[in-house]
Amino acid sequence: MATFDLSVFDGDELLALARTDIEKGLFDTALAKLKVALDLESFPHDVLAVAGRLYAQLRLWDRAQSLLEKYLEVNPGTITETFQLGMVYFDSGNRDQAKDTWLKLLEVAPNHPPALFYTALLFAEEGENGVAKENIDKLLQSAPADNLYFERGKELQQAIAKSEASSGTATSLNVATDTPYQTEH
Repeated sequence: MATFDLSVFDGDELLALARTDIEKGLFDTALAKLKVALDLESFPHDVLAVAGRLYAQLRLWDRAQSLLEKYLEVNPGTITETFQLGMVYFDSGNRDQAKDTWLKLLEVAPNHPPALFYTALLFAEEGENGVAKENIDKLLQSAPADNLYFERGKELQQAIAKSEASSGTATSLNVATDTPYQTEH
């Protein structure tokens, strides 16, 4: 933790320093800087998004949700933060709200690879394999082959096919779902 007074920094400086700390894995010092920035009378709105992502990485879902929602109130329709808010819902167990968030995102960004993958996953978990396959097909047609979600989409496609062959439903899918909170624009 810094041994100097963080109040000497303005919001832009605190945000820049916090981002540097996050890149270095210094989450405690990044969080301290973000909290000071959030207490300022005026701060860059990106502080809300960065703090929301950091809280998500720390698995403090309510705080992450609150900050990402505040960010989206000021910056409605921002694709990255909308997706990440869906991830917070997903990771905190609110799968329906996650799916609704991603479906709305797909209305404005119909080829967003992570949203296509996760909505396909949720549809498959619900046994709606037809819709899941449509999303996977769209993902595989629109994302470059070197995109992380292209590979995950192929894995999900195989998991659905295997599950259907054995039981007729896709309830026990085994695909990677690492969360992308540290990703920025």
